[in-house]
Amino acid sequence: MTKNHGLNGLTDLLNTPDPGLAPFEDGGSNASSASPGAVLVAPPVLTQVMYLAETAGTSAINIADINQGQLGDCFLLSPIGEMALLKPTSISNMIHVNANGTETVMLYEASNGRLPTWGTTAFKAVYETINNVFPNYSVDNGATQDVLKGQKEIWPQVLEKAVATLDGGYGAIANGGSPLIAMEELTGHAATFMSPASLTLAALQSFVAAGDLIVMDTLSHGALPNGLFNNHAYMFEGVTGSGSTALAHFGNPWGFAQPTAMLVSQLSRGFSEVDIGHLS
Repeated sequence: MTKNHGLNGLTDLLNTPDPGLAPFEDGGSNASSASPGAVLVAPPVLTQVMYLAETAGTSAINIADINQGQLGDCFLLSPIGEMALLKPTSISNMIHVNANGTETVMLYEASNGRLPTWGTTAFKAVYETINNVFPNYSVDNGATQDVLKGQKEIWPQVLEKAVATLDGGYGAIANGGSPLIAMEELTGHAATFMSPASLTLAALQSFVAAGDLIVMDTLSHGALPNGLFNNHAYMFEGVTGSGSTALAHFGNPWGFAQPTAMLVSQLSRGFSEVDIGHLS
């Protein structure tokens, strides 16, 4: 059964010095710590835009747009990052921008009107309408994350808030969860999981060829290799090489502390589960 991934990774995230984790909106909370005579400078006012190509030659919807905030929702952001990597149009097709400044996001629940579970096989579309007010602990809350020339890209925040709304609020996604269920809510297709020890190179390559979403969940305790963190969900970015030297490459939804590539034959040393979702 899929574990709740994200909580221990969140603790590591909060204990890791990184200027990008500063809240996007300070709200004046630093005023009490200012030294006498200090000049307080207000944070820049940024214009929100749905999509933004921050670097020349990159697509506006990019896996690099994912920077996990202080929520323990790596289980959600990793599948979203997989969608951005494999089929960016699957994300733009989900988000409808309304004339009143809100967005309506198409997600999925079980056909019985409940949230999906591990055994769900039938789904129906649901539509969550949200405004563009995001808490300072959400994805991409850093003052310089997804920012270019005074504009702030918000599609990751929109998707995160939409799923949180479907699930019952930000509290429902704050302390870990199942990448498998997140995949189902995002795609409307049944997802599966397997042990990394039983994942052969041929099977992995077949998932890649099919354009499947692949998220790998780390072991909950013990020392991990390759710069991995416990109880955390990672985006699968590809495989290189062949045979016994084939390497699996991963992305950390934190946006930093990226792991090194791992031999496919050694995945069970760091991971407890492989979640596979489908875009079609």
